[in-house]
Amino acid sequence: MAWLNYHHLMYFKTIATEGSISKASEKLLVGQPALSSQLKNLEESFGQALFERKNRKLVLTEAGKAALKYANEIFSLGQELTEVLKDQSFTLRPHVKVGAMDSIPKSLVVKLIQEIRKFDQCKVTAIDGSGEELLRHLLASSLDLAITNHHLLGQESDKIVLRSIGKAPIGVYGHEKYKYLKRNFPHSLNGEEVILPTPHSKLRHDVEHFFQENKILCKLFVDTQDTAVQKLLATNGLGLIVEPDFAAKPYIKEKKIIKLGMLPGVYEEYFLVSAQRTIENPVAEHVMKNFSPKVR
Repeated sequence: MAWLNYHHLMYFKTIATEGSISKASEKLLVGQPALSSQLKNLEESFGQALFERKNRKLVLTEAGKAALKYANEIFSLGQELTEVLKDQSFTLRPHVKVGAMDSIPKSLVVKLIQEIRKFDQCKVTAIDGSGEELLRHLLASSLDLAITNHHLLGQESDKIVLRSIGKAPIGVYGHEKYKYLKRNFPHSLNGEEVILPTPHSKLRHDVEHFFQENKILCKLFVDTQDTAVQKLLATNGLGLIVEPDFAAKPYIKEKKIIKLGMLPGVYEEYFLVSAQRTIENPVAEHVMKNFSPKVR
């Protein structure tokens, strides 16, 4: 039986990913002659050339493309093994790691954690980040579940499992001093200062489209993806916010803000996302299939 040298395979993977031996040398802190030698050893063990030179660049051969695909799988599986054993997700006290985009209402994150906590003795870690960061963590098996408000797309999107968990109607909210805007809503918003998500947000696009269609011209005061910051600004009377109704209700109950009205036809859809794994976290797998929060 021929033994595979995983160090050589890692060197090959890095060279292929970085595009050259010199760049791989800088990343791995291994000399170029040593990398060249060990790449040659790997090619000899396979009996196949993995690269060919074209215009002074290293280009993967067909054998090299196949080897890179296997190398990615092998090292991804190794990372997954490390995470599973470190977190002991095969034991009676599993550890579930969840992530959420900054633009996700914190109350929805709490609902997810409450669902996980139905399993006794389950430990939960929660982080936030951008869609790209969450996708990277999911693919590296350092995150079990993520809540997003748009599809996470990437080069390895075939490994991503995504499920819609609800669409929430969107309303406009603000400090009590804005209660006069309830009359003739939404046209009463014309000329008012608003606090909106950042431009790359789908909700921002949908709200601005609604304003444009209804000939409403608002003044943008602040744009931020952080929903907690949006609400704090609104409770201090610094502008109007657009929020899903379920996320605003606790603030209304505490009389920190009031509802001015709903934006007909404007919704925010939420998704629960996971990545395919060889050894599934049983709690995360159950939650992925069954979590259905009320967001209307």
